[in-house]
Amino acid sequence: MKKILVLFLVFTVGCGTQNQKCDKVDPEQAKQVIIDFLYSGNHSDFEELKNLTTSDFLMYGDEGEINFNELVQFIKDWPEPDEYKFDEFDFEIETDCNSAFVHYYYGPDNLHSVYLKRVGNELKISFIHSNRIN
Repeated sequence: MKKILVLFLVFTVGCGTQNQKCDKVDPEQAKQVIIDFLYSGNHSDFEELKNLTTSDFLMYGDEGEINFNELVQFIKDWPEPDEYKFDEFDFEIETDCNSAFVHYYYGPDNLHSVYLKRVGNELKISFIHSNRIN
């Protein structure tokens, strides 16, 4: 009986009875990472793009899926930079301890969803889903 009581106490104490508090990702930080990402892509700053994305970064869109290297090639092939007006973006941001999920609209028919996660002490973009709304 004593062994059962000891096992019960060990199990109870060691298996999730403690609630750990965490600091949520700052929504403004998530928004800024996205703006920095778009700015870097617009100015072909591929080093900064690499710093802002995870090693398994993927982007999904109407044309399919592309990885980081394919994104770089897409940017190189693009005829000219976009005239982003970040103040016109309508950001919706949800955060938790280790990540952020952001929706933003660019123009009347472009919806982007971005998942960011903490890597060490930095917030990085893991994936983007971009599509046109009809």
